Amino acid sequence: MTAIINHFQYIYFVFYFTIAIFSAFTIPYLNSLNFSNTEVGFMMSLLYLSGVVGQSLTGYACDLKGTIKKVFFLWMIFLATSVFIFFKLDSYIGLIVFISIIGCFQSSVFALLDSWVMESHEIVKNTFGPIRAFGSIGWGISTLIVGKMIDKLGWGIIGKLYIVFTFILLLISYRARDAKHDVHDMDTDPITFESLKILQKNRKYISLLVIFFLLYFSFHAIGMFSVILIDDFGGTKTHIGLFWLLTALSEVPILLNAKKLMKKLKPSFLLIVSSFFFFLRTLLTAFTNSVISIILLSLLQILSFSILIFISKYLIDDVSPSHLKTSSQTIATAFSSGLSGIIAFNLSGYLADKIGTKNMLFFVSSLCIIAFILSIKYYRDDILS
Repeated sequence: MTAIINHFQYIYFVFYFTIAIFSAFTIPYLNSLNFSNTEVGFMMSLLYLSGVVGQSLTGYACDLKGTIKKVFFLWMIFLATSVFIFFKLDSYIGLIVFISIIGCFQSSVFALLDSWVMESHEIVKNTFGPIRAFGSIGWGISTLIVGKMIDKLGWGIIGKLYIVFTFILLLISYRARDAKHDVHDMDTDPITFESLKILQKNRKYISLLVIFFLLYFSFHAIGMFSVILIDDFGGTKTHIGLFWLLTALSEVPILLNAKKLMKKLKPSFLLIVSSFFFFLRTLLTAFTNSVISIILLSLLQILSFSILIFISKYLIDDVSPSHLKTSSQTIATAFSSGLSGIIAFNLSGYLADKIGTKNMLFFVSSLCIIAFILSIKYYRDDILS
């Protein structure tokens, strides 16, 4: 079992290294094309809009066919090809089309890899935090290296790097055992769209989706405007890489100790902690006035998003029906991360242009307060049930 866990750690490292090559620098790239905050927000929302559709259909397909690995491989090939073409385009329409295609596959492979781990084995599932920590390390190292390479070689290097590391990822992932479900045996009922209505009647599931939506709204807004503020304050792509490096590495201590942390504290209580630090980080970002302050605030990731990463998977898995595990995870990701991204990027970009970045961040802080209150209520209901 140790060998399987180690294998997934390698996969996560290379996967997040690869994903970061594009994802960490999408916003500064669009800024380099002189788009406004509203236009950048719209473009980023397309990335997540297509992701919502992609995740929902991908999760359904995996549950129906009983395989994650084959879909993951195919989607990664499509994703790498789309990223390569994206940086060959110079037309507005072409960028819109391909950022939408990228979003469909990119959001899906995130959810697929997490589900692959969660459904491989109970022991593997219980070590999701330490496995995911290797993803954060890969992301952080990638952003610093790629940021420096962009400063020296230009934006064209991204597509080439993406192809190379996707090939490495597929080689490493080839021997990993697929996650197959007992539900797909011949004696079980096939999954239909009607069966997904079960999730709509699950109050705990819906409550979690609302809380995650609000927190991811803050996450997307902070991610977008931290990068924009670094640019506005005169920072380089290397500074942006350093920001993402510290953001990613701050996740590692929590993720490595996720299992121990959940033995001491209930995931529903950790959700309260995460909500509070989302609020704190968003509020403090509104008062920043330098590149170094933006970079240092990224360290608050340790008690905000780092916690949310792993407790969201366990909380959703805990309240989901056994025959809808992959669908419930992918739909939750589509709603909380995808749909919130669509609204957050559009609304925060628009508000920043209309009322200023600081006032926009005050608004986002208020959403975190709502998530904090709802988290307290969820925790109380959880300990009473």
